[in-house]
Amino acid sequence: MSKTFFPGGIHLKDSKERTRDLPIELFKDPEVVVILMSQHLGKPAKPIVQAGDKVKIGQLIGEAQGDFSANVHASISGEVIKVAPAPHPVSIEDMAVTIQNDHQSEWYQTPNVKKENGLFSREELLEIIKKNGIVGMGGATFPAHIKLNPRNPVDTLIINGAECEPYLTCDFRLMMEQSDALLNGIRTILELLPVKQVIIGIEENKKEAIEQLKTQIEKAVFSVQVRVEALQEKYPQGAEKNLIFALTKRTVPVGKLPFDIGVVVQNVATVIAIYEAVHLKKPLIDRVLTVTGYGIKEPKNLRVKIGTPVQELIAYCQGNTENPGKVVFGGPMMGVAIRSLETPIMKATSGVLVLNGNISYQENQCIRCGKCIENCPTGLMPVKITESAKIGEYIQYEKLFVTSCIECGVCSYNCPAGIPILNYIRLAKAEQMKRRNQK
Repeated sequence: MSKTFFPGGIHLKDSKERTRDLPIELFKDPEVVVILMSQHLGKPAKPIVQAGDKVKIGQLIGEAQGDFSANVHASISGEVIKVAPAPHPVSIEDMAVTIQNDHQSEWYQTPNVKKENGLFSREELLEIIKKNGIVGMGGATFPAHIKLNPRNPVDTLIINGAECEPYLTCDFRLMMEQSDALLNGIRTILELLPVKQVIIGIEENKKEAIEQLKTQIEKAVFSVQVRVEALQEKYPQGAEKNLIFALTKRTVPVGKLPFDIGVVVQNVATVIAIYEAVHLKKPLIDRVLTVTGYGIKEPKNLRVKIGTPVQELIAYCQGNTENPGKVVFGGPMMGVAIRSLETPIMKATSGVLVLNGNISYQENQCIRCGKCIENCPTGLMPVKITESAKIGEYIQYEKLFVTSCIECGVCSYNCPAGIPILNYIRLAKAEQMKRRNQK
């Protein structure tokens, strides 16, 4: 039986049937990669290469600026042909390093920091994770070395395998095909966090992954209790605070973080990336994603080098259908529509969703139905935030807790008046942050 679900949220058609049973394919290295310097929460990395430089796979090309930043590495070997702004899915343009493939596939050798006994200290583990540019790959892109060094004691580690976004199946395929790496990644994290339990939360529509991991855990040896919990299929079950409540019944207070209530959450792909960084000396230079949607002829789950232009993935999947529309990075609920097919794949790109054309929306007057309030998983009043945003009542944002919005999109999806509520909330959040920074 699945765990009691969180308040609010909605039940969506998961639309995963086209890719859920497709094994991960290795996408060939592109001729050119465009590696953005802002692929993480915090300050963009600073380019440390210039046009004409020769680089190798895994070589540092962007240096983190402060703790809330992350290193960026070359995903192919070749020549740097440009260091200049390039299309970015969120900020329109951002500084990027463009590399021409030399097809030598030569790796940059990093020093082995293992001690003679083969074990790492806690400080060494954190430094390895930091140097290899590991960030949260579920969407938040929080630098992993910060998250795994919490300021408060924690007793619970939650592995997020919910993958509640419709269409996306990359985490499901990772759990099916790289479950050994996932469990070894958990062991690595347990060397950093003195927790008492590990809970792997997976939505119940992924029964194969639930059963496979349960079987492997029964045969494995861990220093603490590790268990798999089936979660009710409900959106946004994978949102961090909702997942914590569903599995532990703990509530993260407004303005606080999970470690304030003794919990750390890590996405499945992030845990595997941590394992690869520590045990394989591999920086975060590629990721598994799902290319799908009814605007794509042959959907696939692909392992792709960071910096690959999205148009190459669409072409590899036999191109668009006859009536292509928007292209979205991520899923249909929380994803971001991109402006250019030259936009490169980033560390947080879990999916490329190609929607059919002729998509149009008509915004009408609010009918005061209250659905956006009833279904908000964070307990906010989206209609009030929208009204304030429309007339510029910035003083109301603080009272309405606008920064607590997780941008799940439930309000917009459920609005019978067709009001793009999330767009107004994002506008309000941006204004709120701008005013805070000016103080």
